This record gives sequence, structure tokens and C-alpha cells, in this order.
Amino acid sequence: MITNGRIGYACTPISIPYRTSRSFLLKNFKEEVFKECVMDNLNDLMNILRWNVDSNIYLFRISSDIIPFGSHSINKIAWWEIFREELSKIGVFIRENKIRISMHPGQYTVLNSPKKEVLQKSLADLEYHCRFLDALNVDYTNKLVLHVGGVYEDKNFAIKRFVENFQRLSPSAQKRLVIENDDKSYTIEDILEICNLLKIPAVFDNLHHKLNPCGLKWKNIISCVKDTWKEDDGRVKFHYSDQDTVKKGGAHSKSVVTENFLNYMESIKGIEADVMLEVKDKEISAIKCIYSLDEILPVSKRTDQWAKYKYSIMEKNYSFCKQCSNLINSNIPISEVYIYMDECLSMPFQEGSFVNTAHHVYGYVKNRATEKEKEIFNNLLREPVENKDKIKGHLRKLCKKYDVKYMNKSYYFIL
Repeated sequence: MITNGRIGYACTPISIPYRTSRSFLLKNFKEEVFKECVMDNLNDLMNILRWNVDSNIYLFRISSDIIPFGSHSINKIAWWEIFREELSKIGVFIRENKIRISMHPGQYTVLNSPKKEVLQKSLADLEYHCRFLDALNVDYTNKLVLHVGGVYEDKNFAIKRFVENFQRLSPSAQKRLVIENDDKSYTIEDILEICNLLKIPAVFDNLHHKLNPCGLKWKNIISCVKDTWKEDDGRVKFHYSDQDTVKKGGAHSKSVVTENFLNYMESIKGIEADVMLEVKDKEISAIKCIYSLDEILPVSKRTDQWAKYKYSIMEKNYSFCKQCSNLINSNIPISEVYIYMDECLSMPFQEGSFVNTAHHVYGYVKNRATEKEKEIFNNLLREPVENKDKIKGHLRKLCKKYDVKYMNKSYYFIL
């Protein structure tokens, strides 16, 4: 497996009540509204980072939206000065805990665009992202990830334009920028060509490569990508994801498939790397992947994980639940338990199992629920297939209202 590597996730966790993407309508842009929004986002960024550290997650992608309208021409506010103290505290926490962070400007930030207006906005957006990382006072192992952009009917000329426009970035932005292969236009072989020319690191995305392959063999890709990362850049960084089986190519899966992930990690064996997961269930998969690489996971963590997954497994089939419980309490590696749970969670909906599990969960609140709340639950259960989302939504509200800690910490309302 990897040595000294970190596993991380992107932007907004789904199992904890923190988010860093609060914003408002452009027409409502006012300094007071802006400051309040930024303060809330920064406070929650610190909360997320603290939670991550407690969960052994030391790799994290910060949302581009943490500063609302960060690169928009309307924003003349020197937020890096106003929030200097808050940004400094976050930066200190990052450095003291050896967290590695990154940011990933969106699809409209295109450095090789032939349109002057698009290019100017792209340059401004990259400088905004760079300014945020600089304001945290984190070193240049903390990167900005970008795709090359479009082909514009002439790929060679589009690459030349990217190289030329890269020179228009500030020295700090140039040191932070890394580029990634995409699923349509630029293969990892193209990326390596550009990176070697500009002397910047390459990020390899396995799913994009699957959809947009090149002529290089896997071992050559891994080796060549690693060689683009110099000492000041830190460990090589990879993006990992699985394909959503019911959506079009390139759509990330709801959860990382444990067996696929372990095979991937075996394929980069011996490489000191950080792996960013791009997956819908965010920190849930990050923890699963981190624990799957731990050959001797403490019993307390095994049982805690089972408590979180239990009712999500039960609603698929009660027999799966009993088998998972047996596996958790056995001596087999936790990775094998996750593989089995992945199989269980992929099973189709069963009305009887769903209703049985709903009753189990309702048992935590039925003695405290009001007559109206009981009536709503019973009425919804008359048509469980049509009302399954409403049933779980109602149960979630009740568990939150009556502070059912066991259920509020579980994944039943998420997966």
C-alpha cells in the first residue's frame, strides 16, 4: 500500500453540519452581508478541519465559494486584511497538524480560452484562489488544481496558448498551479507534455484516464506523474473516483467501491502519494478508505463504523445485517467487511426490509412522539414505496427533535 500517504475528500462533508459555501444573490452584495457570510464560512472551515483531524483525515479540498464573489469585479473588499486573524488561526492549525489543502477552480476558469473576457476572468479567479491560500500562509505543497481547457479546433495551438497565458499569472500562482487530465480533451500524456515544459506538477485522475486514455502504460504514467513533483511541491497527488453505474461517463459514484480502491492502491504500491477522493459521500468514503488500509483497526473503531452503517444495511435485508455484525465481531480485516457492506448497499430496494427498519428506527422515538407525529408516520407507511424518502425524512426530524444520538450519528439518513 502507500507509505505516509493521506486520503482526503472535497469541499462539503455530508455527515456533519458544517459548510463553507454560503453565498447570496449578486444584487444583494453589501459589505455587511459579505462579512457575515465570510465569517460563517471561515468558522465552519475550522470546524471541518478539526473534525477531519479527529477522524484522521489530513487531506482536504477547500470550496472555491468560501469567499463569495471572490474574483468578481463587484468585490472590492480587502477580505484578506479584514479576516487576517481568522485566516492566520486556520493556517496555524493546518501547519501544526500537517494538513494538506487544495482548491479547484471551476469549469469556467479556462486559461487557454481564445476569448479575452474569459481569459481575464480566469486569471482573476486563479489569483483569488491563490490569494486565499497565501492568506493562510501555507507553503507551496498546497496547490490549485486546474484543467487545461478546450481544444478550440487546434489542440497544439490551444496548448501553446495555455503555456503563454500561464506566464501572466503571479509567481505565487505559478508555484501553486498543478494541472489534471480530463475526460474529453487532454490525456495524461498531454498533461505531462505541458507540465514538463512549464516545470509544474501533474495530477493524475484515474476515472478521466479510463474515459480518455493515452498510449502510455500504467506504470509509466504513475512514474512520470511522480517525477513532475519536486521537493517543494510535496508528495505526488492523485485523484481517485469510481464511475456512477447509472449515470453517464464521468459521473462520480455515490460511494467509493472498496475493492476497486484497494486494487488501485496496490497499483501505486511503493509510491509516497496523497489521494484525493472525488465521491458523493465525501468524508464517509474517506474514513472507509483510510480504515481499509489499516490492517489492525482497533475494536472501538470497528464497532463505531458498524453502528453508523447498521440501519442502512438492515433496510436492504435483515440477513445482511446479521452477517455484517458477525464479520465486525470476527478477526477478519475491516477491508473485507467494507467489501461485503458495499455489496449489501448495492442491493435493490425491498419493501419488507425497508418497513421493518423504519419500525426499528421509530422505536427510538415512539414513546416521545406526539399523536400528530405518530399519525404522520403511520399514514406514510401505508404506501412505503411511494413515500420512502418522506418516511426517512420524518424519522430524521424526530430523531433530531428528540436528540437520539445513536441515530443522529448513523448513516441511515444519508446513504
